[in-house]
Amino acid sequence: MVKMNRQVIILSFFSGLFFLFTVYFFVQYFEQKNREKTQHYLQKAIQSADAITDHQTAVSAYQSIQPMIPEVELRILQRQWYIALEKLKQINLMIANSELQEDRLRFIQQLRAYLEEMGDSCDRILTDYNSLPDNIIWRIHNLKGAIKLLMAFITFQEEQNPNKAQILIRDALSEFKVAIEVVDRINISPLARNIPRWNFEMLISQEYVKKLEVAKTDVEKDQALKESLEALIPEIGGYAPGEPIETKIKK
Repeated sequence: MVKMNRQVIILSFFSGLFFLFTVYFFVQYFEQKNREKTQHYLQKAIQSADAITDHQTAVSAYQSIQPMIPEVELRILQRQWYIALEKLKQINLMIANSELQEDRLRFIQQLRAYLEEMGDSCDRILTDYNSLPDNIIWRIHNLKGAIKLLMAFITFQEEQNPNKAQILIRDALSEFKVAIEVVDRINISPLARNIPRWNFEMLISQEYVKKLEVAKTDVEKDQALKESLEALIPEIGGYAPGEPIETKIKK
């Protein structure tokens, strides 16, 4: 009788263990299927948004993707960068028309706010620095450098404050330098690896500090800085905000 009870207990134990393993297996199986389904959806949604040529429409398409992952957030920022450049072109077209100066200042303020929001988005993404892949980190820092540089330009345009503009330029240099350090750690194409390096070297090669130092008057200093900044705006003076990352989402 005791032996039979022991056998029943052992059989019940193994039956329970088998049941738990079966449940675990099915849970893992369905979780894997859900992950694959989510990854397939993300890839399709990203590819669809990537194909949109209008930047604002593309941003809206990216923003509708859930879950919102860093790869998508980066794409939003890259499209927003081109929207910012379009806003800058509109502002520059107003320079020759004295009747549009009030509108121009308002547009500059709007662009500043837009860039500040982009900078905040960059910082928010980088709060999860340890969990981010390097191929996203370098692009975010490179883009932050571009944002800082454009902020320097519009700060000078709006406030005529060369000192504040120089601080922003130095911040841009720091961001490009971090991007270089990160991109050099990963296996990536030489073209992509050189993007932050080109940005950094182009900014250094302009020797904006020397131009300001040799200028004799405040007017000359201001004009030197203005000309330097105009030549340095990313995607206008040769910069690039970073090549798009691959559409493939890691499992």
